[in-house]
Amino acid sequence: MSCYKHKHNEIKCKIAMAKATFNKKSTLFTITLDSELRKKLVNCYIWSIAFYGAETWTVRAVDQKHLESFEMWCWRMME
Repeated sequence: MSCYKHKHNEIKCKIAMAKATFNKKSTLFTITLDSELRKKLVNCYIWSIAFYGAETWTVRAVDQKHLESFEMWCWRMME
């Protein structure tokens, strides 16, 4: 059970790290850049942080919702 909770906390931690990186690099995601370039930057910088080690995660429905809401947060912040 503790390992299960640990993985849940790891997912939240990875999302928090990715959000912090997004906020630090927010100048890269401004409207002045082409939207395709901004998408590539998000895939390169943000998703690599958020999903590092994801192959070992056991994703529950709650975790899936957290990941989906983080994804939508990223796309909304870019607009």
